[in-house]
Amino acid sequence: MFIHTYTQGLIPIEAWEFPVFVLILFVTFLWARNRVKDHIALQPEMKYFLPAIFAKIGGGFLFACIYIFYYRQGDTTCFYECSLAFCKLFHTDVGAFFTVLAGDGTEEMKSYFTAETGEPMMFMFGEGSTRFVMKLLIPFLLLSGHSYFIATTLISLFTFGALWTLYRVFLYYFPQQYQRLAWTILFVPSVIFWGSGMLKDSFTLSATCYFIFFTHRLVIGSGAKLINLILLLVSAYFILSIKAYILLILLPSSLVWLFYARIGKIHNPLLRTIMIPAIYATIILGSYLVFVNTGDYFGKFSIDRALKTASITQNDLKQEYYQGNSFDIGEWEPNLSGALGKFVPATIAGLYRPWIFESKNVVMLFSGLENLVIFALTCYALFRLKWKRFRLLIAAYPIVLYSLLFALLFGFMIGLSTSNFGALVRFKIPLIPLYLSAIVLIIESNKNRLALYPSGQQPLP
Repeated sequence: MFIHTYTQGLIPIEAWEFPVFVLILFVTFLWARNRVKDHIALQPEMKYFLPAIFAKIGGGFLFACIYIFYYRQGDTTCFYECSLAFCKLFHTDVGAFFTVLAGDGTEEMKSYFTAETGEPMMFMFGEGSTRFVMKLLIPFLLLSGHSYFIATTLISLFTFGALWTLYRVFLYYFPQQYQRLAWTILFVPSVIFWGSGMLKDSFTLSATCYFIFFTHRLVIGSGAKLINLILLLVSAYFILSIKAYILLILLPSSLVWLFYARIGKIHNPLLRTIMIPAIYATIILGSYLVFVNTGDYFGKFSIDRALKTASITQNDLKQEYYQGNSFDIGEWEPNLSGALGKFVPATIAGLYRPWIFESKNVVMLFSGLENLVIFALTCYALFRLKWKRFRLLIAAYPIVLYSLLFALLFGFMIGLSTSNFGALVRFKIPLIPLYLSAIVLIIESNKNRLALYPSGQQPLP
């Protein structure tokens, strides 16, 4: 059986894939159940391990079905068909395969592909980040026997590990909140759906989770610092190679987390008061200089090109061919002051849109419902906010400040630079677990359910 796509060719679905899929589910169930049995006594959060794995697999399977049987096109079919050409080249000419694997996206490299192997699409092969993702997909396709659905299942399992790692990071600070954090990290529908398929977003979400994990280890001083730093840089390399703009927010946010955690250990209140604004100013200035001088790595989101790109995008969204699947935050000048003038509508768009009444299809409807819940929780947290306890919360747990800072800045960036709802709902998934977790923790703090002086810490000014 072959599914005709609207991109390049055919996606095979063969009889052997169904029993293999069932076997993977069975083996995963046995492994996960045994792991739960071994750890549930000391780790009550392990009761979510098994359902979270199958939720991730289910999200990937649903994503695959929608894009294969309904849309029959999209980035995912393009990635599959292009990576499949790499796999076939591996089987026919190993030497040529490694030459192309190490090469760039030129016509010369593309000439190694033949009629037998098929050719990757040049608009994807010639672009660095998409070609990098094609290469990441090769092991999954080889292990799956070139099956789209089996490869998607393997990707879902692989990326689950990253999401579980992020969950464990938050549990280090808030072990009593394991139930609520499970819902804010492991079971968010859009994160499961868009972060489990054959897309860039699955890999960038995973790399972001690991980046946060190794930042956390550096903050608490766990393990060998050199090893943690190397693995942090590896995570950063993957993000840089796929969606470099995520680092535009991760790096300064992580520096705030690192320095804020260090400041909390200073006992002199006057010295803390002096150091906080000085450190913030240094981080802002240093980050600006770094990104200005390395703008070529950040694509359309680079400091020197983001404003022009965003302005062009906002004008383009008004064209009729978007058929209502886009949004407009209003006119603004493509300069720093003009962009900052749109901070509120852009951030609201990045965090909460599409609104439910803006949903034009089933996928967007579910995203609209999810955004409604996130918006309602935000309003409740703000309505019940106790500023003193909020101040103590971020002083005792800088990860909350980190999560809010990353979510707000990331939401502003994508809200300003992205005008299509279909792209927006995918781009925003790295911020959702962090933002939702921070909001829920603020609510719990307002209800006096969090200890705000762990390890004898004192609040920052």
